[in-house]
Amino acid sequence: MRVAIFTNTYYPAVNGVANCVAAYREGLLNAGHEVAIFAPAPQGYDSRSDPDNIFRFPGLPLPSDVDYSIAMPYSSAVMKALRASEFDIVHTQHPVWVGAWGAWYARWNDIPLVTTVHTEYELFAPMIPLPTALVEMYLNLRVTSYCNKCQVVTTPVESTRRRLEEQGVTTPIEILPNPIRVSDFAGVDRNKVRQQLGVSDEVVLIGFVGRLSPEKNLKVLIEAVGQVLSQRKETAFVLVGSGPEMENIKRQIRDIPGRKRVFLVGSVPYAEIPPFQAAIDVLVATSLSETQPLAYTEAMAGATPVVALRAPGAADMIEDGVNGLLSEVEDGAEGLAQKILRVVDDSDLRRKLAEGAQRSAQQFDVAHVTERLVAIYNYAVKLGGELAL
Repeated sequence: MRVAIFTNTYYPAVNGVANCVAAYREGLLNAGHEVAIFAPAPQGYDSRSDPDNIFRFPGLPLPSDVDYSIAMPYSSAVMKALRASEFDIVHTQHPVWVGAWGAWYARWNDIPLVTTVHTEYELFAPMIPLPTALVEMYLNLRVTSYCNKCQVVTTPVESTRRRLEEQGVTTPIEILPNPIRVSDFAGVDRNKVRQQLGVSDEVVLIGFVGRLSPEKNLKVLIEAVGQVLSQRKETAFVLVGSGPEMENIKRQIRDIPGRKRVFLVGSVPYAEIPPFQAAIDVLVATSLSETQPLAYTEAMAGATPVVALRAPGAADMIEDGVNGLLSEVEDGAEGLAQKILRVVDDSDLRRKLAEGAQRSAQQFDVAHVTERLVAIYNYAVKLGGELAL
């Protein structure tokens, strides 16, 4: 099968969608399919370093700290590739910009269109300097309209499928987990990073891995971790990632009694994430908008339990008391801290959750997800043929 994937973000950007698209590409290529990626090039990026069949739109940085680039609407390399190729399926990752151009290309050439809904876009409305209700309404209508022009919509979790159906999406919606190479996170040496940080094996290391952006709700996370560090001296906290919230986090950490046991690592290459996940004893997350965060999946693959707020995404992935713990959103930082303390204080519980987490991760392995992805593509091709009759 010849697949064209259109995305607003791709390597060298470090984020969940870029990692997911890279995993799609890897899985499809390993299964013998042809894959072309169409994505913006960050300003100053030398696209000659790209592997074959990565085609770039010129890009300009967004006027904010978000690590996405605005794709310019014309690229001679893209146009040449599109004219020279005959794709069987178009798979878009966003309802705007490059995703919209992918949809246009699919319609123009009568090619089946699949899109993936990676997040709850309406939760980003407060970041736009317009009335929030108006922006939410626009995003809702935009996403619904876009999805209804596709043959198939995919999303990683059941709660997002229900939400899309409730807001008016009538196109078939299929569950497609975000893939990772599970083997990359299993059996990794946990001592390498701990030695670098100066954290002994007796210390319970709490961690966060991900982009430091407003939608991650990091103020609550730091408050909860601060309470844990102040109550338990044999704990430490490592934060892996960078983003616009870094300065706010640094200010918040200054007021934590256990701030000397906080390690801000910054952004690291994706290949170096497994040793950090292995070093962490419990991953903590507070996002309210993500569907299936890769950091949760990576932690589980490395036998690390996740403590998170009971929000869409986390509630789909975490079975409370089996592979992690869930804290009610309304209980805030104090409730989250109590859940973390349960894992910190009870080594038997920690071991039980770790074993459950590792079992849960198998469903996200790239080979397994690729089989599901190809089945969805074949379904979309079938539907496209039926609609053409």
